[in-house]
Amino acid sequence: MEGESNLKRMMRWISNLVTIVLGMLLIVTMYAAVSSRLSNGTPTILGQQWYEVLSGSMEPRIHVGSVIFDRTVANVNSLKVGDVITFKAPNHEYGTNELIITHRIYKIVHQHGQLLFQTKGDANNAPDPSLVPASGVIAQYDNFTIPYLGYYLNFTKTKLGVALLLILPGALLIISTMLGLFREISRLQKVQQGGDRAKKSAEELNGVPSVK
Repeated sequence: MEGESNLKRMMRWISNLVTIVLGMLLIVTMYAAVSSRLSNGTPTILGQQWYEVLSGSMEPRIHVGSVIFDRTVANVNSLKVGDVITFKAPNHEYGTNELIITHRIYKIVHQHGQLLFQTKGDANNAPDPSLVPASGVIAQYDNFTIPYLGYYLNFTKTKLGVALLLILPGALLIISTMLGLFREISRLQKVQQGGDRAKKSAEELNGVPSVK
């Protein structure tokens, strides 16, 4: 009986843990979606922007699949060599101005009265070929990372991920309700069985024959 009770407590603890984790992931997903819409693409929390890491160019400091948090750079002139910045990739290098990169400042260049940054990924053998203008700097890495969260957020943007987000909450509610119902039925059956045993024992003590 004690082993069975411990098993039930463990199963209840695991069930509660799974529910909490799934609930937190759902809250993070909804917050990211709403915050992205309000800020035109970049989720923010407590004034910090967060970005999903899609490549290993900053390994081992920043791992693929992580979410990093950046703070706004109030004055780009305060940036120094060694700082990690998030910036818009130059058009001619990647063919699009929508690509966002997070690399370390390798060198600071003053050219024709313009402030430029040469950047480099920690895992890359050579610096990035194009210089980043001060106007291209978006934010500075704030040395805070959540591992693996980026994998989840990227998945939620796929068709399958969107479908699961629509189905999962309802499915969890149904499963939780059914488990609660089964537990209540089991409890009532045990109460009834206990009452029947007590009644049978009382009848036997009183000399009343039992009928099967």
